[in-house]
Amino acid sequence: MEIIHKEIFGPVLPIVKFKNLDEAIEMANDSEYGLTSSIYTQNIDVAMRAANEIKFGETYINRENFEAMQGFHAGWRKSGIGGDDGKHGVEEFTNTHVVYLQYNQNKK
Repeated sequence: MEIIHKEIFGPVLPIVKFKNLDEAIEMANDSEYGLTSSIYTQNIDVAMRAANEIKFGETYINRENFEAMQGFHAGWRKSGIGGDDGKHGVEEFTNTHVVYLQYNQNKK
């Protein structure tokens, strides 16, 4: 569907079923765009593998997508212009990837 393959801005949440993590990563990377991604899981190994393999400039893990003050916007492919804040704007030939993780370990 077009909503899955275009860069949509707004309060839109397309939901797509997947069989396993490999398929989810493949589907996420099947786009010309790569600005922001989100991962929701209780498994830290799944979260870190996905964050390392998906091709997006920003990844939010178990939290809403609002970058930290020390962070910067980073887009891959046709999204953004790379890290465009401060000195990072000079690094236009570098793909940056910022990962934000909310992790609350349950102690039993």
